[in-house]
Order: sequence, then C-alpha cells, then structure tokens
Amino acid sequence: MKKFKILFIILIGIFTSCDKNQGPETVDLELQFVPKFNNAIFSYETDSLIQSTTQDTLIFTRSDFLLSNFKLTADDGSVIKFENTYAFVKGASPDTIKLPLSIPSGNYVGISFDLGLDSAANHSDPSTWLPNHPLNPSLNNLHWGWTGGYVFAALEGYYQNMGVKTPWLYHIALNENQTAVNLSGAFDLSDFKTLEIKWNAEMLFHNLFSLRPGIDGDFTHSTNDNGLAKKLVQNLSTSFSSGSLKNRTP
Repeated sequence: MKKFKILFIILIGIFTSCDKNQGPETVDLELQFVPKFNNAIFSYETDSLIQSTTQDTLIFTRSDFLLSNFKLTADDGSVIKFENTYAFVKGASPDTIKLPLSIPSGNYVGISFDLGLDSAANHSDPSTWLPNHPLNPSLNNLHWGWTGGYVFAALEGYYQNMGVKTPWLYHIALNENQTAVNLSGAFDLSDFKTLEIKWNAEMLFHNLFSLRPGIDGDFTHSTNDNGLAKKLVQNLSTSFSSGSLKNRTP
C-alpha cells in the first residue's frame, strides 16, 4: 500500500510538471515596425541617404502609415482575421502594435495587412474615435477633411536637385490606393512573441518601379500626378519584410 501511495505521488508530480510546461492555448503577437534604409536604421531629418540605384541623395522627414485588415495564416492553411484592428505607424518613433489575445498557439506561415483602409473606415466620422485610437485625426494627423477620408501613407523629405535641397512630398490616399502587404515565413507562435517588421525605405524609390523625384515628380496628393501615386503604392506593397521573432513575457 505504501509503495502504491509513493507511485501515485510520483505520477501526480509528473502530470503537474507537464501541465506547468504546457504552453498557453492562445497568445497575442506584438508587431514592432522598424524603418531601415539599405538594411540600416537611419535618423530622420538629419541622415543623408544615397539611393544606390540612382545615386540620388535623400533625406526622410516623415513616413507615417495607417494599417488595417491584419491576418495570420496557419501552417494548415487556415486564416485568422482580426476585425476592426488598426495601426498608426509613425516612422520616426514607431509604436509596437499588439494583435489581440485570440491567436491559437501554433505555427504560422504568413502575416498580412493592408496599407490603408476600406471604404467604410476611410469615410467614417473621425470624431467618433477615442483620443488614443489609431484613426483619431488628432493622434495621426492623417485625415483630409476636404475629401472626407484619410491619408494612408504620408512620406516626406528632401532631395538634391541640381545641388539645391528640394522637398519631396508623397501623400497616398483614396480608396483605390488601399493595398495588401503579404509577408511569408515560419512563425512559431507557441508562446508570446514580438515580430520585427522592417520597412525598407529605399524601396519607395526603387522597387517595382524606379522613381526619381527630380524626374518622375516630387509631389502627389494621389490625383493629377501622371500615375505617380499608383507607382508609389506598388513600390510600397512589397517594401515591408519580416525580421526577427523574439520571445516575450506576456
């Protein structure tokens, strides 16, 4: 009988230990957006950056984005959609975005999001959003009252034009310029993690299209620009990439 009690206690200990080591059933995921130029972190306002393909000298002063429609694709092909999840990413001081605590623990092969908003969110009443909500105009400074919609990407800076420091300003807006960003990889989300997402700033000017501010245009509000905004959107759609995936304490 005594031996039976000892065996019983040992088994209880084993099962309890296994239970403690078992990961959580659901996790959240932090997304840490990091702006880089030729894979190096740069300083806004001050760093002169050389575009290797065109030799243009560029300075970034602003790169602000509104993101929505986040999704995760599991290794079995199933897709988790995060409804009504939005993010305001300010390049010079990026915040960490947290996807909700509703992600089944497991392995994932893709993450996607939209640069921009669908028509309903884009034309929603901006006064309804709480002060700290990503779509609050006072927070993001990305709402055009005169169009009744948001700027999806505000990109600004300077370039050398015949030796003269000249501003460039690209504001991407309008429903037709909402675009999907798809990132593939191997994402082990068996526990709480932080995923680095790099925005590769050099690809704004050289990606699917090679663009030079002094030749192709240094200004757009997404209309009457000879197609410049559409080319910029296509460059932006593949300018993001996934980086390191790190363990995190919940």
